[in-house]
Amino acid sequence: MLAGGGFLVGFGSRYAGGCTSGHAITGLSELQWPSLIAVTGFFAGGLIMTHLFFPLFF
Repeated sequence: MLAGGGFLVGFGSRYAGGCTSGHAITGLSELQWPSLIAVTGFFAGGLIMTHLFFPLFF
């Protein structure tokens, strides 16, 4: 499960053009539109995964 999550984080970072902290800290402070979209997607994806998969495994 951890290896799969690591692969997905790496893929998402490459696909989005940067990591979550890079978009959140640097991109949003420079008011970049793609960073706002990326951070919103990261946050929404995290919430969805938490609510869907957390009850299944714990």
